[in-house]
Amino acid sequence: VQHHTQARWVVMYIERRLKAPVQMPDGAMLARGRGTPQGGVISPLLSNLFLHYAFDMWMQRQFPGVPFERYADDVVCHSRI
Repeated sequence: VQHHTQARWVVMYIERRLKAPVQMPDGAMLARGRGTPQGGVISPLLSNLFLHYAFDMWMQRQFPGVPFERYADDVVCHSRI
């Protein structure tokens, strides 16, 4: 994320979200060691950033002639048979 923005507040916001404890159904707070919880507020942003490099850039390098569309984690690769 730091590579994509110079706004320190954006990085701080994401760091806080990633380090925030998870509240369990019984009300107990559980510290997280790593990762982001599924359904978390910051999950879509981080997954799109990851998929940009892990999938989009890979597709452009490996299959430059294959157009594709990606919406969040859904992908459609266009081809002619």
